[in-house]
Amino acid sequence: MTTARESLPISTSSVTSITPIHTTAAYIGDDENDSAQAAFEHIELIRRGFGVDSGLDSNGQSIVTNLQGMIERSLEKLSNDLYSDQGHFVLELIQNADDNQYTADRLPTLRFILSPERILVCNNEIGFQPSNISAICNVGTSTKGKHKQGYAGHKGIGFKSVFMVSHRPEIHSRNYHLRFDTVDGTEQIGYIRPIWLDQYEEVLPNSEEWATSIRLPIKKETRRDQLQQNFDDIQPRLLLFLNRLRQIEIINQQDSSSTNNSSRIFTRIDHAQGQIIELQEKIMDRPLINNFWLVIKKVIEVPTDIKVIKILYFFE
Repeated sequence: MTTARESLPISTSSVTSITPIHTTAAYIGDDENDSAQAAFEHIELIRRGFGVDSGLDSNGQSIVTNLQGMIERSLEKLSNDLYSDQGHFVLELIQNADDNQYTADRLPTLRFILSPERILVCNNEIGFQPSNISAICNVGTSTKGKHKQGYAGHKGIGFKSVFMVSHRPEIHSRNYHLRFDTVDGTEQIGYIRPIWLDQYEEVLPNSEEWATSIRLPIKKETRRDQLQQNFDDIQPRLLLFLNRLRQIEIINQQDSSSTNNSSRIFTRIDHAQGQIIELQEKIMDRPLINNFWLVIKKVIEVPTDIKVIKILYFFE
């Protein structure tokens, strides 16, 4: 086992997911307290907000228990209403990656590493900020904002789709190492109550290359063939509709330590200031496939008598 504060090589990864439900402005600043100790204390603060080790008397703890029951019922309804399709989580993770921030010297890349036991999701974004952790540990909050290319997704509700395939997802990003645990689906409060991780089940990828890793141990009842189909359905043209993400990698492992992997890599290259888009597809040792797309943008006037409907996810 490897402790959370060691620097680890890249091979395979693990993720622990922990998310804060609310934070105090005095404590959390995205550019401040950026240390492992500050991250740990942030998680403990969130857990105390759930009544964990809060020092409440029996009456206070009873109130917290009742409130948690109401939250659990709301989370279960949210999950059933939003994520009836198991494959939805793949598109949610892609959308969240497209929303992330990237440094200018990196090709924005999302990598899926699949094995029979888990899904490992690696992203070379700048990493989770305290506000992202707070949003993911809550319901109905978001760090969503508008950027130059249009509206982006968010790490809050979108992340919760992973519970369709995993009872105990993990998040490893910057100095944050946490897990959410629904105890085999019996405790919905586990959707938003984080657990700090000091030990990992796998060696984490190099954080210099992959700032964020999400590890999803697969539910026993999950159909592996259907799960694989969700990733087989991803095609290079998906990159045409993304704002920031420029590369998607899908790697299949026979087991978490296998080196004999099959892979599909999709890359987008913009030409002529984005008017021509080149999509590259590389599958194992096969020749590279290139396709070029002409992009035409046109502003359409929408009649005022048409009702405006809020669209939550552009993949739907």
